[in-house]
Amino acid sequence: MAKQHSPYWLSPLVGIIFMLFISPFFPVGGPIVGGIIGGYLGPPGAARGALGGLIGGLVVAAIFSVVAVVGGTALLGPIGALIGLGIAALLFALALYFGILGAVGGAIGGALKAWMVSRRRVTG
Repeated sequence: MAKQHSPYWLSPLVGIIFMLFISPFFPVGGPIVGGIIGGYLGPPGAARGALGGLIGGLVVAAIFSVVAVVGGTALLGPIGALIGLGIAALLFALALYFGILGAVGGAIGGALKAWMVSRRRVTG
């Protein structure tokens, strides 16, 4: 019987959903654990897991950035829009933060899955 593989984008999507809900409460743990989940559910290997975690982290950073700018505009009007646009450098740092932590978590998850698969082959 042939193995059924899920599409690659499905594992980062699960990590993104986890990051979105957990990151506001656990700012450091959310991206890392979301990356681990996304990396473990994807194909085995640290590099593939890191790529999935990076994709997930960047998407979550983009979502949080849009929420910050739209929220500032809705609450403060045109001044809020200017303030939101002035925070663009901060949003870039946010993208780096979520991307790097997501990639670290994804690498851990991908390596863990590769280890589990190799262990399963050895033990039967």
